[in-house]
Amino acid sequence: MKLLGREGIEEVVFVSKEEALSSFREDLGDSKDMLDALGSNPLPDAYRVKVKPEYIRSEFMEKLAAEAGTWDGVEEFRYGEKWLGRGEKLVRGFYLVDLVIGIIIFLSVIFVIANTVRLTVLTRQKAIEVAKLVGATNAYIRIPFLVEGAFQGAVASLLAIALLAGIHAFAKRTLPGVLFLRGDSILVFVVFCALLGAAASYGAMRRFLKV
Repeated sequence: MKLLGREGIEEVVFVSKEEALSSFREDLGDSKDMLDALGSNPLPDAYRVKVKPEYIRSEFMEKLAAEAGTWDGVEEFRYGEKWLGRGEKLVRGFYLVDLVIGIIIFLSVIFVIANTVRLTVLTRQKAIEVAKLVGATNAYIRIPFLVEGAFQGAVASLLAIALLAGIHAFAKRTLPGVLFLRGDSILVFVVFCALLGAAASYGAMRRFLKV
């Protein structure tokens, strides 16, 4: 079987025409008696191919269908191209919405962290002035605020990932092909948000502190 061992193929199951007809009868339910008028079984032998979730894309399926159509004994290759195309359009729409929401959240994080650090600096202004008087350097004063900003960014990213995991668990019930972030992507996201928080903290101090 040419499909076995092929990249992207998870499972190949042979379905005889007798099994297909029996399954068709069950699907018809109370209307199954109409099949008795056929006289013979019109359904062909078939192979049911299960594709790995990460390969469920129009490009891969079209290429596989075109190639399989040239094999001897293959009359037709069906994969629900219309539904797959609609699903991909829906996913692209989700990506666009995610991008817009991501930009809004990005700007909101900078604004919130910057203002939080500003308020923190204002409440500790006397302590900072005393520290400067006893010889504390600018870097020594900035470090605690940078750490605080990075911590806030990391916590915010973990909360966002937890929310995304809940949304993914709900979405995959209707869209089985939806994949969650890989471990390395999650790590990069957390580190990025921590650096973003530190940068927002640094920007707030540079603007509102003269140290």
